[in-house]
Amino acid sequence: MTKVTIQAGKTTKLSESLKPLAPAKPPFGILRTICPEKYSAVYVSDKFMGHAGEFNNSTQGLKLNPGEYTVKIVPVSGGAGHEEKIRIEADKTTVIRVTQ
Repeated sequence: MTKVTIQAGKTTKLSESLKPLAPAKPPFGILRTICPEKYSAVYVSDKFMGHAGEFNNSTQGLKLNPGEYTVKIVPVSGGAGHEEKIRIEADKTTVIRVTQ
């Protein structure tokens, strides 16, 4: 972690070298989200994964390794959103349906 102090009226330039994460290894399960707002943010274990519309039909989904996750779907229009604990199983699809 890097600590940065920004001063009013001054320009601060930042530079950071990033290292790629190792690719996930199988087995995988699939998470699908069905939500009325396709731009609702989808968080899996507090990490942003994309928008609900990216994971919402039979040909789309988020591949995750088997395990337990907390999924949070936060609507663009505001509101409480939806939070749910799920279990992903290998070679199976888990669907979260949000009604707002």
